[in-house]
Amino acid sequence: MKILFLLIILIQGLVQPKMGSVLLTKLDGKPGYIERDKKLKATVIYFLSPECPLCQSYSVNIKSLAAKYQNKGIRFIAIVPGTDFNANEILLFRIKYKLQSISFYIDPKLEMVHLLKASITPEVFVLDQNENLIYSGRIDNWAYELSRKRKVITEHDLENVLAAVDMNAKIKYRKTKAVGCFIE
Repeated sequence: MKILFLLIILIQGLVQPKMGSVLLTKLDGKPGYIERDKKLKATVIYFLSPECPLCQSYSVNIKSLAAKYQNKGIRFIAIVPGTDFNANEILLFRIKYKLQSISFYIDPKLEMVHLLKASITPEVFVLDQNENLIYSGRIDNWAYELSRKRKVITEHDLENVLAAVDMNAKIKYRKTKAVGCFIE
């Protein structure tokens, strides 16, 4: 009996929790989950903070990518980690930066942060339809250090991944280093 119990514990430790098992909070205050949808090609998850200057600056890029790829089977979700912001503050951020086409959730217990190993805002994660991580890191190389930005963006990391997803290309997991505000 002890062996069976130990085997069950071992197997549970090896099974990676999925997005749908993480309890988040919707902006209406109700509990919510990011449900798996096999009809989608991918899910893009941004970790954002309403007062992070880079999140504010990247809102144009976030909105543009959503407009370009949402009708192509790619879902866009923003997660605000922690309890520093209430739903009204997040709604104001969402309206001010015209991000209404993106679903927003609050991760009060940092469970999604831990699941995806997020540490920065803005940081992006792209998961395929089976919830396999195919990209994590920066949006592009515009910000290369805190308060240091290039005049010309030369690497469009997230857009390149989304274009490959759109063309049904096989994508190997890739990680870049995000720059921004630390998630605490």
